[in-house]
Amino acid sequence: MRIIILILVLFVSLPAVSQRKVPNVIEKLTYRGYYNWGFIWINAGAVEMSVKPSEKYPNAEEVFAVGYSNPSWDWVFKLRDTLISHHDSVTYMPYEFSRKAHEGNYHKTFDYVWDYDSNRILSDVHKIGKYKRKDTIALQPDTYNMLSVAWKARELDFDKYKKGDMIPIRILLDDKIYDLYIRYLGLEKVKTDSGRRQCYVFSPLLVTGDVFKGGENMKVWVSNDEYRIPVMVEAKILVGSVKGILDEANSNFEDLKIEKAELKIALCF
Repeated sequence: MRIIILILVLFVSLPAVSQRKVPNVIEKLTYRGYYNWGFIWINAGAVEMSVKPSEKYPNAEEVFAVGYSNPSWDWVFKLRDTLISHHDSVTYMPYEFSRKAHEGNYHKTFDYVWDYDSNRILSDVHKIGKYKRKDTIALQPDTYNMLSVAWKARELDFDKYKKGDMIPIRILLDDKIYDLYIRYLGLEKVKTDSGRRQCYVFSPLLVTGDVFKGGENMKVWVSNDEYRIPVMVEAKILVGSVKGILDEANSNFEDLKIEKAELKIALCF
């Protein structure tokens, strides 16, 4: 279940290289996470993401994400993860990032502050009942966190790329900075409640670990419209596969609510 939540938060991890400004009207995105067990897709949990003006930094916004397991499966593995990012509302460069992981018997918090004056990231990692570690990480140019990179990605101009092009990405994940890339796969139609819709598709390079196989074992579908809403992700893991599907998108604009309601994805193409 933990990896489903992580994927749902990470699947829009793209750098933006265009000057195109996407309308920032999204208030809340809700995704459902599914795990494939043989021929059965299990509703394993959900992720909710919201954005509002930051109260800590000027000209900044706060993105809040919470991931939780399906209550009916809590007896097997209970998960409640919370992530918060404060970042510049224009460049999306981070100021702060916090991740509170409550996964079964595992409880750990990660707090980071970007110190641009000293070119450092201040790290504070606390495992409840075990230790509290403070450290510094050398800041590299254009280092995003798990949430700020997602909002920055909404400005990416997919039309300027050719099928197969690789787009670099630099992201901080649990005390390490990774230089990865996204491979653009072109346009593809997916099945929705309102018929088949065209989406941009890409595959991010994954880091080999306890769950991921590594390599390009994930595909992401993003709406082909001015809002660039991620609508679905599917990834192979060491045992089985997982899928994240857009369930709801809310904003202050009625036309966006109607448009995104039509983007609810079916479980199969």
